[in-house]
This record gives sequence, C-alpha cells and structure tokens, in this order.
Amino acid sequence: MDLWKKGGLLSVALLLLAVASGFPPLKDVQAADYVQINAPAPDFTLSDLEGKEVSLSGLKGKVIVLTFWSIWCNPCRQELPVLDALDKRYQERGLKVIGVTIDRDSVGSIQEFVTKHDLCFPILLDRERKVMRVYRAHFLPTTFVLNRAGVVVDKKVGIHNWMSHESQSLIEGLLKKK
Repeated sequence: MDLWKKGGLLSVALLLLAVASGFPPLKDVQAADYVQINAPAPDFTLSDLEGKEVSLSGLKGKVIVLTFWSIWCNPCRQELPVLDALDKRYQERGLKVIGVTIDRDSVGSIQEFVTKHDLCFPILLDRERKVMRVYRAHFLPTTFVLNRAGVVVDKKVGIHNWMSHESQSLIEGLLKKK
C-alpha cells in the first residue's frame, strides 16, 4: 500500500474517531477566531467545578498557562501534576495555571479526579468544546502561555517538561515584565 493510501485511510480513521467521540461540528467557529502566536488570546467565560463563571479577561495582569486536557488522556495525567507544581512555584509572582477540561463526565467525577491528583489550580468546564475549537486544541494536552497583556507567546502540543531550563526561562522572563 503506498503512502497516499495509508494517509487517506488514516484521515478517514481520524474523522470517524472524532465523530464517534462526540466532537461537535466546527460550523460556529470562524477561521478568524482561531488563536495565533503573538496575538491576543481569544476571551472566553467558562464555569469552574463549583459553578462559578471565570473569564480569561478577568485574569489580565497575570502570566497564564492555559492547558486543555481530559480525564481519559494519559499524557494529560502525567503533565497535570507538573503544571500544578509550576502554579504553586510561581503563583506569588503572578503566574496562574488554568485547566480547561473537555470531559462530559459529571462534575463529581471530574472533582474526584482533581482531588485524587491533588490539583489546586482552577479547572474550567468546556463540555461543548467551543473554547477547545477556537484554540485549536485538537490534541491533548495542548497548552498555551499568555503574557500579562493576554497575548499568546507560546503553544505546546503534547506532554511537555514545564520544569526544563527552556520553560523556566520563558516563565521567569514573562514574570519579570510588568
């Protein structure tokens, strides 16, 4: 089988997987709405696990690490504790980690997962996956870093070592800028 046929079969398999997993259609998202590096992050408002609405714009002035994840995502499970450690390490200096879960599980089961993994940063619910689509977080985890002005400065797709020298330098540099 040549590569085109393999690629075609892979595309069909991915499409079927997306449909079967319940990803909603992209009809309500415009191309101009997608997030871009060095551009302002699209604002959104989502509910946290207690039902309180949280807006990204309400966090301006902080360096934001915005991660999209799910309970069923093994790389997410590995990365979330590291992001929690990052949040605890730098929160006094103005960093805020925000987790956006795309799970449709009950709030209770998501809270149970958060408690089991001792996560302390806010978890927001994107059950309809609208924010996920705007941010093009089609692979999990996908994480964005925003500067204090709300501009996207970095994007990581897949598990990332947030304690690496490179990541620490990025965070330290953003935190120094007021």
